Amino acid sequence: MAALHYLGICAIFRDEGCYLTEWLDFHLAQGVDHFMLYDHGSSDDGRAVLLPYEESGRVTVVDWLHKGWSGAQEPAYQHGLDNFGERFRWLAFIDIDEFLFSPVSPLPTVLADYEDHCGIVVHWQCYGSSGRAEAGDGLVRDRFQNRAKTDWVRNRRVKSIVDPRKTLAPRGPHFFTYVDGQTAVDEAFRHAVPGPASRWQRRLGKLLLPFWPGCPVDPYAATTFSTSGVRAERLRINHYVIKSLAEYREKRTRFGTGKYDRVFFRYHDRNEVFDPILSSQPDRPPAQKPS
Repeated sequence: MAALHYLGICAIFRDEGCYLTEWLDFHLAQGVDHFMLYDHGSSDDGRAVLLPYEESGRVTVVDWLHKGWSGAQEPAYQHGLDNFGERFRWLAFIDIDEFLFSPVSPLPTVLADYEDHCGIVVHWQCYGSSGRAEAGDGLVRDRFQNRAKTDWVRNRRVKSIVDPRKTLAPRGPHFFTYVDGQTAVDEAFRHAVPGPASRWQRRLGKLLLPFWPGCPVDPYAATTFSTSGVRAERLRINHYVIKSLAEYREKRTRFGTGKYDRVFFRYHDRNEVFDPILSSQPDRPPAQKPS
């Protein structure tokens, strides 16, 4: 069966209605054709926000009533692969606080170069609070324009864009397993083989974070992969992981304090580089290399 769409996005969400319009419109402008959105028990107005997109055929919403956030994401991705995968040439798996784009061309143009591969991993560029205590008005990508340095250890994290016909299952929210033992590549065509991160290093990192926010160990990464360095010149994800302090506190309320503790905010509040690459861009962003 031929794919109906070239590029789709699969994501899970809960009570993020105030962010959905910006996120959807941005990705439509980048060349995304359709979205499979898994509603994990939202109680806000998110479904009303999504209704016009559903009626226009751009969004499919699935009620996803699994207990626990961490236990819900992986089976949602598997459901997306199994039930919608054949409709797409490429399927990206990202979150509502992540903005996927190419700094050089529309996404479909860039992805065409990778069609011989089973998947592509795309690096984060993590944005801090820009000193904002309160949410304020405006778009996320206008309000937060300062990020961590490109090679910061947390920016080594990736999300995946996969060829559904060559993809078997998610391996957590970041990686996937592929048919015949194939491996995904990064934007430089380097094979990205995932493996477990060192538990003792993660524990040590968490102990050090209150005293050393710039600790070079990523204490929140359960997996690592074979390539070194961060590549974000052709494909990139702007990750607005904390936003303002007030929005982060609300995030803790939604998802719990197990992962989203006080140290998490301090660790991710990195604002060393002024990089407004996505600010007020109605269409795709201009060509620009990260510093």
